[in-house]
Formats: sequence, C-alpha cells, structure tokens
Amino acid sequence: MINLEQPTVKSTKMDIGSKIKFFRIQKGLKQDDLARGIISVSYLSKIENNLTSPSEEVLRLLCERLEVSLIEQQDDTILQELMSWYKLMTTSESQEIKRRYEGLVKKIQSVNTKTYMYFVLFELRYHLYLKNMEQSRALIEKLQQFLDIFDIHMHYYFQKFHSIYEYRLNNFVQALEHLKVAEQLLQRNSNLEKSEEADLYYLFGLTYSQTMKEPLSITYTTKALQEFQAIYDFKRSAECQVLLGICYRRIGEYDRSEKSYLLAQKLSESLNDMYLQSLIYHNLGKLYSIQGQHVEAINEYEKSYFLKQQDRPLSKLTSIYCILLEYDKLRDYTECRKWLTLGQDLLSDSEDAIEYHYYFSIHECILEGDYVKFDQIFLEQALPYFQEKDLKEPLIIYAERLAQYFEASYKYKKASYYYSLGYKELKKQIFL
Repeated sequence: MINLEQPTVKSTKMDIGSKIKFFRIQKGLKQDDLARGIISVSYLSKIENNLTSPSEEVLRLLCERLEVSLIEQQDDTILQELMSWYKLMTTSESQEIKRRYEGLVKKIQSVNTKTYMYFVLFELRYHLYLKNMEQSRALIEKLQQFLDIFDIHMHYYFQKFHSIYEYRLNNFVQALEHLKVAEQLLQRNSNLEKSEEADLYYLFGLTYSQTMKEPLSITYTTKALQEFQAIYDFKRSAECQVLLGICYRRIGEYDRSEKSYLLAQKLSESLNDMYLQSLIYHNLGKLYSIQGQHVEAINEYEKSYFLKQQDRPLSKLTSIYCILLEYDKLRDYTECRKWLTLGQDLLSDSEDAIEYHYYFSIHECILEGDYVKFDQIFLEQALPYFQEKDLKEPLIIYAERLAQYFEASYKYKKASYYYSLGYKELKKQIFL
C-alpha cells in the first residue's frame, strides 16, 4: 500500500538502510541469511526500515557479505540519459530507442542505487513499448519488492507503468486503479514536467474510452490536449484529437467527431506522419460507416490501407476487414470476394491475428451462402474467442446476421438465441 502522506520530495540519496535492503534483495538473500553471525534479524529489520543506524563495524560486515560498497557517487549524467530515453519512448517509434537501451545496459552496472532503480522502472516501460508482456510481468514483480524504498517519483512511474501493463492485457478497471494512484502522486509532486502530466491525462482518456465512459474520457483527453498544445507537441495533440473524435462518434456527436478528425489530419500532414494519417483515415471510415455513408467509408478505409507500411503486412488486415464489411452492406459481392482474397493471402503463413482467421472464414461462408457452416464456425470457434478477448463488435455483428438468417428460415428458436446474444452484448456496451 502506498503512503500518500510521504513528503513530496525525498532526498536524492537513498538512506543506508534502504540501500542495504536493495542489495540484499538483489542478491536473493533473506534477512536471516544476511544477519547471521553479525546482528539479530529484528535489528537488521530496523536498519533496513531506517529506524536506526548501524555502527561502522556492523556496516562493514554487512557490506562484506553483500559484496558491495555503500559509498556512491551521484550519476547525474546517466540519470539524464535515462530520462531522455524514457521521453523518447513516449514520443517516437524508432530504432534509436533500442540502441539507447543497449548502451544503457552496459553503463548501468557501475551506477548508484537510485539510478539503477530508475533504469529498472524505465526498462519496464521499454518492454511495455515493445509489448513484451512476460518480461514486463517479471519486472513488475521485481519492482514490487522495492516499493517501500521508492521515493515519490519512483512510486509515480511504477503506478503509471503498471496501469499501461494492465491496459495492454485489457484489464481496464485495474488500469484505472493504478492511474488514480499515479494522479494523486502527481498532484503532490510539482517537479514533473507538463508533458508528463499531459501523458497521464491522455492515458486516463484512453482507458475511460475503453470502459465506454465517454464523458470522463472527453474530460481527461481535453485536459491532455490543452497541455500538449501549450508545449507545442503537435503529434500528441493530433493523437488527442483522434481520441476525442472516437468519443464524439460513440455518443452520436458526428459533426464534432469529424471536426476533431480533420484537425488531427492537418497536424499529421504537417508532421508527415504516415501512421497517424492512416489511423485518421480509418476512423473517418468508421464515422461515415455508422452514418450509412458506405461509399465514403470505403474511400477512407482504402486511403488507410494504402498508407500502411509494406514491411508490416498484417497491419493492413483491419483496413481489409472494414472494406469487406462495407461492400457486404452494399451487397457488392464481387468486391467482397476481391478483398476477402487479399485478406486470406496475408494470413496464409501467419499464426498471428487469430480473430481475422475467424472473420474471413465466416465471410467465406456468407459468400457461398453456407449458413450451416457459418453457424458451426461461429458457435464452436469464433464465439468462445470473441468472448474470451472481449471483442463485442464482431460478436454483435455476426449474432445479428445469424439471427436474421434463421428468422427468415422460420427457425425461430435459433433466431431468438442469436438476437438475445447480440442484445446482451449491446446492453453491456451501452451501460458498462
């Protein structure tokens, strides 16, 4: 449990007791292993909790057993490098992030305790950036051992990064819990930069959006946008406009949604950011689709498709799938077949993107008019997967499609089951 009543700023030097505890945990020693033959376990516990100071002789013996020296110099240069590396992770996608990590790993062996702690914290952010969830979990468990010797900055970063970890796992309620603690710590700490505050607000906006709490998402995203605009961070401002556009679309404010997307588009074009432009075109497609403007939606989805990077072919799948859905609504089955084949070709040698295997298998059945097979694939394979991954939208789309088919075939029991399934998911989405 974090003590939010701790001082806003701790000393930049860790207390001797905290250092002893840090190195003991690093060595994998229990308290009785370190204390044996030197002092009692209870006395060591008092030292580690900074309730008492050891004599020089006791300190010497403890250091010998730990094979360390507690005389440290402040590594301000490396600490600055760490902060610069962390900022790069929040603003960029480049090989430079990996290159800096490799350089810091070589330097970190000789740095002091505090700097090492920051390295492990930012290493966690690095693996989250790469979506290496196993490594991230291991680092979280490692850092949890040091919670009671963190200063307030370290607590803040740990809570923030833990929220990102939970977000990546779609555990949005848990992510919000960590964000709220981080926000409390941020409010008690005036030393963090405005960009850090803005980034935290943006994470709130993202997470509230995932839980369908659009008013809260709009509130936090607007705060983030104002902060990013104040420091002339155009890329992050554009990301905020995209998120606002999504929120406005979900609450039926289509004009405001389009305005946000078009503002984001201007910024992305000035930055020549292809990824961001592709994202904006995709969301404009969704906006036009929900208004029944299927031709306009296809135009936007196609723009997004052609901007996707050639070296990441699987990134095109979302665009292909959305275009396929629009042509299906227009009953243009020739174009449906064309885009379905494109999608299937991308998946031919891939174990990734399991959901798209289900989407394309289902649409193959639809084009062939084989609703018996569609029903079988959906019930036995796709539905359990959609429920496990909390993929509400495809579940609703295909449940409704099957309900309409079985209703038209006078199979009312089956139709009722699928209507009920779709309604339950839709109700969750609206009232979550």
